[in-house]
Amino acid sequence: MINKNLKILFISLSLIITGCASNKKKYIERLPDIPSNWSSIYEGLENSNGWIDSFEDQRLYALINEALENNKDLGIAYENIKIARARAGASLAPLLPTVSVGAAKSQISTTYQDSAGEIQRNYNYRDSLTTQLNWEIDIWGRLSTKSRASYLNAKAVYSDYEAAKLSIVGLTAQAWYLFCEAKLQTDLAQRNLETRLSTLKRVESRYNKGIVQSRDLRLARSEVESRKAELLNREKAMSEAARNLEIIIGRYPSANTSPKVLPELPPKPSIGSPEDVLKNRPDIISSEIQLEQAGLEVTAARLAFLPSLNITAQWSTSERDWSDAFDPDRLAGNIIGSLTQSIFQGGTRIAQSKVTESQMRIILNQYAKTLLGAAREIEDAMFAENILLERENALSNAFKEAKAAEDLTIDQYNKGVATIFELLDAQSRSLNAESLLINSHLLRITNRIKLHLAISSPLFEEI
Repeated sequence: MINKNLKILFISLSLIITGCASNKKKYIERLPDIPSNWSSIYEGLENSNGWIDSFEDQRLYALINEALENNKDLGIAYENIKIARARAGASLAPLLPTVSVGAAKSQISTTYQDSAGEIQRNYNYRDSLTTQLNWEIDIWGRLSTKSRASYLNAKAVYSDYEAAKLSIVGLTAQAWYLFCEAKLQTDLAQRNLETRLSTLKRVESRYNKGIVQSRDLRLARSEVESRKAELLNREKAMSEAARNLEIIIGRYPSANTSPKVLPELPPKPSIGSPEDVLKNRPDIISSEIQLEQAGLEVTAARLAFLPSLNITAQWSTSERDWSDAFDPDRLAGNIIGSLTQSIFQGGTRIAQSKVTESQMRIILNQYAKTLLGAAREIEDAMFAENILLERENALSNAFKEAKAAEDLTIDQYNKGVATIFELLDAQSRSLNAESLLINSHLLRITNRIKLHLAISSPLFEEI
């Protein structure tokens, strides 16, 4: 009977092991294929060794360090690391025996009749000490597998923290340059208002001389008021951009930060192959670790079907037998070993096994989704590099032509050749062209930041 049970046991164990191996192969086949080269046309000029330093912006450098020190989301992510590491340490506990100690003081009452025939009561007190040991021997590796899964979870949480750190750095840089762009747009709106005020004075002078009609005067006044409203909108946007930046770096949103001009872009960074780039992204690393952890959870759930070996020992002594409390024969006689195989658990272990397998498939799909999403971010950023550069060049030419047309129209209006409509239209075109040009440079900066984040470029130059 014993041999038959052992045979069933080893068959079950072999099925668990082969099942894990076949599932692993099946899961790997579901992952998307990664090409050897990027689909976007891109030529990098230099290796990225600290992309923040490459911008040569000391204000950006200081703001990012402040964000890394004070950002609240990053603080939460760091505390999650501590929690995960503590849980990983606690996962070792089931591998060790548990020992409990109890002490008691008992009272024994006896009655007797004295020589006078009176009933007397005598009290005796006894101190006792009880020690109990329980230990599940990890013969199949189930407990150690669960512990390894817990340690992998701690590693995944740390990778999540690294991903969060990159995200905060990117948000800080983008928020900083958005604030700088908002200041440039506000300055442009202020200059435009001054231009419209100058135009209004010119129209008023011509109106007072009877050269133009009241229609021209009213149009000029309307443009002044519209530019005032535009300036207020720009000031509001700049204030909101400042507060957004301050929240990211952990300051009170008081809008007291001072902006600067947008920097020129450094040379484009070189980018390795898809495989080399993707494997260094913290979110990909975290997903891979979570996938490995899920595999261990599946294995542990299957190993739970096997019998468990438990050792129980109990010692109890009192003050009368302290001398033989640690007698080897007595100790050995109190140790009990048991091999237990659960027969009926109401389907709990079967359900748990199905849950872990489904969780692994979920994590596998999430991993594939993260992989494809990361590749898309890189492809988009690489493709946008050339597109945004060409767009900025086109807008730069458009602004030059619009500015020249504005100057020519002003001269023609002063000579009475151009109408007020032509003048206001030329000024509006020049304003819009310059505003788009400023924004186009911001878009290039933002895309470059996204590219560095997507390929996980080093943040600071290594010394």
